[in-house]
Amino acid sequence: MVQLDPIRVGLIGYGFGKVYANALRDVALYYADLPPVELVAVATSSVTSGKLAAEQLGIEHYTTDYRELLASDDINTVVIATPPYLHREMLLAALATDKAIYTDKPLANNLLEAQEIVTAACARGRDAQISFTLRYCPAVQYVRQLLQAGRLGKVYTFRLAFYRASYRNPEKPLRWKAEMAKSGGGVLSDLVPHLADLLIWLIGMPEQLAAQTRIFIPERPAVQGSSERVRVETDDHVIIQADLAGGQIGTIESGRLIAGAVSNLSVEIYGSEGSLCWNIMDPNYLYFADARLADSEQDWQRIPVTQNYVSTLLPRVDIPAGEIPSNVAAFADFLSRTSKGQSYDPGLEQGLRVQEVIEMAAEAQRAGTWIARSMP
Repeated sequence: MVQLDPIRVGLIGYGFGKVYANALRDVALYYADLPPVELVAVATSSVTSGKLAAEQLGIEHYTTDYRELLASDDINTVVIATPPYLHREMLLAALATDKAIYTDKPLANNLLEAQEIVTAACARGRDAQISFTLRYCPAVQYVRQLLQAGRLGKVYTFRLAFYRASYRNPEKPLRWKAEMAKSGGGVLSDLVPHLADLLIWLIGMPEQLAAQTRIFIPERPAVQGSSERVRVETDDHVIIQADLAGGQIGTIESGRLIAGAVSNLSVEIYGSEGSLCWNIMDPNYLYFADARLADSEQDWQRIPVTQNYVSTLLPRVDIPAGEIPSNVAAFADFLSRTSKGQSYDPGLEQGLRVQEVIEMAAEAQRAGTWIARSMP
């Protein structure tokens, strides 16, 4: 891809898109060697939200038609931050241009749509980066280093969990997240993609899955304060058992009704030569037990991971890792790869693998049995 200098961004969607807009603006404060980034325009679902976005972002151009951004010669990069049911249409249109693309997870609303997107990208020699941002947390990067160095030996088992309290209030509307047709699932489509990415990236692709989901709050208000109730079609909680080709077994668990869980991600991996644990609620420290030591010495070591963001000006030893969010690090990686013409990782192929995990889990829940992987 032609080097982009400066990078002029069109943002599609302004719900979670606010987070992406802030990350794009902050990235130059942390990373010295990136081209200048300018947020040029935003596309939203309504004129009202478009006007608000333009005012908050300090930009002049907003539209309710994302195709205007794709057609603009003033924009060379698009960021897609819309609900999953819109990803297929928008990604296929964006891939038909020469603009760099960063898209929210999951890749699509279902596996067939994800396959269509990847096929179209391959046919055009194109790719896009997908927002599996949790892999950029310094501790997770360090976990990968330990695994690649063989410090855990043969991995036996793992436990990956992501809990939130975001919908614990039964009077809080889910809006489009209540509908399968628009969301593709509840936490299975919203939070599990992050965990599936970590599993594949750190250990490997599962060969078969078993899963159970639950809807604990079956009805919610149609809108805030409304007496009208709508049926919730999407899962509040999911537990997945995974079996990998290398013999590893483990679980993935996620829920959106968990009291006390602001955004609680935890990673546990256990092997023949060691064990490790990390929780995002204690983000600056990873816990490691070295099985190569004498039994009497195999206590948990508390390893600081406060400054392991790659190629960044910040944080320093005196500035904790929480000062630089993973979304900023993810965008720095995307912008660097774009400007240098490098392939994206995580790219669309990884998005497809994650989508397959989501589909396998959904099928396992419906069938009430283990489901084997069907894609090569």
